This record gives sequence, C-alpha cells and structure tokens, in this order.
Amino acid sequence: MNINDYRRAMDRIGPAPELKERIMNQKNTKKKYTPARRVFTVALAAVLSITCLATVAFAASPELRAAVLSFFHMEEWEQVPNSSASPDGPGISRAEIGGSVKAQYIKMEQNTFGRGYNYFSGLLADLEWSEDHRTLLSAEFVEIQDGQLVPIEVEMNTNRIDIAYDGIHYQGELYWFVRDGLLYVTRGTPLGIETTPEDEWYIEQIPGCTDAVILNLAQGRQMDYTEYPMLYRLDTGETEDILAGTGAAELERAYSHLWSEDMRRVLISCGEGPDWQEDWLCDLDAKTLTRLTEVTGLDGDVTASFMDHDTLILKEYFRDADGLYQSASCYTFDLSSKQLVKTLDNAPYYRWFDENPSGAMLFGSRGVLISPEGQVQVADLQSGERTAVEGFTFQTGDDFMISPSQNKLLYYHSDHQDIGSLGITQLGVIDLEKGVFIAFDREGYENLEEEAIGWEDDNTVSINAHTPDRETQYLLLYQF
Repeated sequence: MNINDYRRAMDRIGPAPELKERIMNQKNTKKKYTPARRVFTVALAAVLSITCLATVAFAASPELRAAVLSFFHMEEWEQVPNSSASPDGPGISRAEIGGSVKAQYIKMEQNTFGRGYNYFSGLLADLEWSEDHRTLLSAEFVEIQDGQLVPIEVEMNTNRIDIAYDGIHYQGELYWFVRDGLLYVTRGTPLGIETTPEDEWYIEQIPGCTDAVILNLAQGRQMDYTEYPMLYRLDTGETEDILAGTGAAELERAYSHLWSEDMRRVLISCGEGPDWQEDWLCDLDAKTLTRLTEVTGLDGDVTASFMDHDTLILKEYFRDADGLYQSASCYTFDLSSKQLVKTLDNAPYYRWFDENPSGAMLFGSRGVLISPEGQVQVADLQSGERTAVEGFTFQTGDDFMISPSQNKLLYYHSDHQDIGSLGITQLGVIDLEKGVFIAFDREGYENLEEEAIGWEDDNTVSINAHTPDRETQYLLLYQF
C-alpha cells in the first residue's frame, strides 16, 4: 500500500489528508493489500527491511516532456501457477511473457506462527522466533542465482536495545548483517501478542548507511500515537539524540518524522483528533524549529515531502461541505530562495468509490491525471510538464503505484469479486525514461489468493499470494 492507496481507502471516514499521509509515512509501506492485508505482510515486514527515509526526486528530461507515452498491450497472456502441493522447502520456476517481461515464481511453505520463509531483496529467509516472537532462535538464507535457490551464509549480529526515554524503558533485540554493501535489519514482532510499552520501538534505515539506523521510540495508539527518533549506532550500540537542541522534544503528539536525503532537515507532524494537524520544519544544523505554514505561506490541508535537501513538494487539498476531497494543487518550494511555484492548479481529485472515477492520483513527484473519458496524462509535479499516454483508456479497477526512484509507474487492474484476493487481471509498467507503457493479461490468477502487490526495486514488481487451502504460499516476481 502506498500513501494514495490509504487516502483513497479512507476518503469516506473523513480525517484530513495530511494526517493520513503522515501516518503512512511512518511505516513507508510499499505494497497494496487486500482487506486481509496484514496476514502475509507482518511476517514480510519483520524479515529484512531497508526502508528509505527520503523521497527521491526524478527530473523529467526534455525528450520526455516533448514525447507521448506509447501503450503496448502484449498479445501473450501470463499463465499464473496454481499447484497446491506443499513443497519440501522453497522451489522456483521461471517464465518469459511477450519476450519483454521475465517472471519468477517462488513456491514456499505457508507461514506458521513463529516460522516461515520470507523474501526481501533477493534473499529468502527462514526465520524461527521464540514463542513470544521477541527472540530469533535460528535463521537460514537462500539466494536466487540464475533461476536457482542457493543456500548462503551470513554473519548475523545481535544488539540488545536498552533505552530509557520519557518514562519508558524500551528493550528488545535487534538483528542485522551487511552483505554486498546493503544493510539487512529485523526484529521480532511481539505487537498484538503480549505487547508492553518497552516493545514500542521500530527501525527506519538511513539511505546508503550500513552502520547506523533511526530508532523510533513510540507510545500510544491511533490518535494518541507519538514517537521520537534516536540515531542508533549498530557497531557500538550507542544512541544519540539527533534532534537535541532544536526544541523538537517539546512538541506534543509528534507522530511522524520525514527526513531529507542528507538527514539534516526533518518534517515533523503533530496531531490531535482526526481533523487537526500542525507541521514543523526542523533544521538540525541551524537548530531551528519553524511551523511549516510560516516557512511556505500555505495554510490549510497541505502535505509536504522533500524533493531534495533544499526543496519541498507541497500538496494542497480542498474538500466540500461534507468533507469529501474535491481537488488538489501542487507546488515546489525552495528553502533557500523561499520561492513557491505552483505546478498543478486545482485539479479534480481522484476518488476510487465514484461510479466513474477520474481526477488526479498523486505519487511523490508524479501525478496520474485521468479525464472523465478515461484519457491519461502523467504529470511531473516538479516541473509541471504533462505527458499523454497514447492508446490506453483508464477503467474502473485500474490503479498505479510509483517506483522507489519515481521513474516508473506500476499499473494493475484488480477484479474484486473475491474479497479475499486482489484478483489482478492485468499487470504492466510505465517507463517514464523510455516513454513506453507495456502491459499483459493474466490467466489463472483466480487459483491463488493474491494479498499484496508492490515494488521490490526499480525494476522488479512482486505479488504475494497463497493457495486457497493456505498450505502453500507464492512470491511472484516480474522484471520489466
């Protein structure tokens, strides 16, 4: 699930869009889920996450601005695997679709409590946890190499978390290793089992960093949720109050911290109740803490994220008398020059539950603009340029998701007749650099219950699924 998926799903409830966007930024989840979305994802998130804290900007080239995106609907259909036989350990099969897309189907034993195969970034991890799900008892890893699953050895490190903050003594164990220049980090998931206040901490990784993470110390639930970030050194176990001297610790109900790419600025959101929020810009070098409204001059339903360390992208939402979102505007704001530039002006807002949905879907520095007739344009929210998608007509059930580097858009069509499955009938990718949109139909998807879809990296899309008897789980990987 991404931020816009959450916004669309919650439109009827009525919390302000900036509040919901910040809540989603806390976890930075990348997959879209069915209503039973937590079944597979909790285990996946507990495995080895390398969550980015910064939003990466993608600058549209002059060629892209002048071009029209071409849509190619491949004639060849994907044959989705449907075997329900339980495997003896993980297995893998491969396919090529239309000569353009390489697919890998990883078949695994279904997760059981405390144990199960999980996947992240090319590795399958068989993690066995203690009964209270706090302590890692054993870990085995296999890697995908030339279509084969090859066992590998890793040097797992264990750090004991023991931090007192704001009257709570946070404790637990953190597990990590570095391989091929990447940091893999995980912890147990006691939440919902025997949760105690000391369990309420989670980790965010620092892009490109392998010796430190951000340790978010949390307390409270729902609208009472609050968190405070600490810099945690993996090699020494030392903790640093990275926001010391800025005044950020005095903010009440700070529930989200969104970092710039250089980690020297952070956007902090504070809230009380479903329709009230105040955002602050904290500068770690200048030791300043300023209301975002004072920085940008915009006041209202506004969200902010970093394009780079010195540039913000702002999204302003407008609602009707009933509280439903009607339109949105977008801006860039240069923190040095204080220049505010509007790049999208009061565009109709996309609502999935409308009979014939149309309007603007907003993803980081990109937007998908859908006309009432189904014509689609991709908007660069940094430059304001728009590129038409030629030969494609949007239909109810279609959706998009931005890639990590924001240079591609995942496209999929869901058949929601079965509430327990996404039922993805079509899959494709818009490559904004190449100016090409390819998609294909899928056959046999109804034999699996598909729970999640998302990006694994800038070239790989994944679908999590299991057989109806829940004896076997699948990870379907597509390289575009």
